[in-house]
Amino acid sequence: MTQGAHTAAGNTPAAAAVDPLLDVDGVTLQYKTKEHLITATYRVGFKVYPADRFVLLGPSGCGKSTLLKGVAGYLKPVEGNMRLKGVDIKEPGPDRVMVFQEFDQLLPWKTVKENITFALMNGGRCKTQSEANDIAMEYIKKVKLDRFEDTYPHMLSGGMKQRVSIARGMAMEPDILLMDEPFAALDALTRLQMQEELLQLWEDTHFTVLFVTHSIEEALIVGSRILVLSPHPGQVKAELNAHHLTHASTGDPEFGELKTKIHNMLFADRILEDELAAAAAEAEG
Repeated sequence: MTQGAHTAAGNTPAAAAVDPLLDVDGVTLQYKTKEHLITATYRVGFKVYPADRFVLLGPSGCGKSTLLKGVAGYLKPVEGNMRLKGVDIKEPGPDRVMVFQEFDQLLPWKTVKENITFALMNGGRCKTQSEANDIAMEYIKKVKLDRFEDTYPHMLSGGMKQRVSIARGMAMEPDILLMDEPFAALDALTRLQMQEELLQLWEDTHFTVLFVTHSIEEALIVGSRILVLSPHPGQVKAELNAHHLTHASTGDPEFGELKTKIHNMLFADRILEDELAAAAAEAEG
């Protein structure tokens, strides 16, 4: 996992002094359903630097999760390029690890520690079981589950399962951790706790994360930089700096102003869509 150069996170002048870890340049992504060819994103571009907490924010259907799948190597752009460390992304690889929002992403027949060691051994991160055990325990402790290493997933709460998934992803030390709305299915209090724990993990290791959410508040709390995407097809509306904001900032005027600014960006598109739909319906009538 990329460490060091953490001054790049959320600081444009510092970011400009180093090469981007991830470079997404004019990317259009499409996928097929049974009846349609869907354009998920249109000519989207952004750069993620080492130690960035980079958030893709937008309403449902804006292509943010599709972008994450493209970065993961599961979907090829029909236009534009995606490069990791200057190399075109053509397929999945251990240099990118995904954490999903679903709780069933763990192997149910393996314990907490075994879920992590299995990934380490099969992903080529470790050559010996002893090494895998040591690394697994290191990250289990980081996510505060060291009393549950021999516990099976069905005995864990949703938040605990997500901690295991995050520990497994971080243990692989990828160049970039890809998180697709990882806290969306949690209750409000657990979600708040998980956001705080993720930020503490980042303070400890300065890993690079590409984080997807549709929550403006979560984006401002978790992200050092935020890419705001328009409704379908997703296009870049703005890129904003939020590296100085945390849970402690939620009552500050600056936090509220930035939240309102983003809301207005997204809401303006919805109003326009409604007006266009109403005009089309009136024309047909």
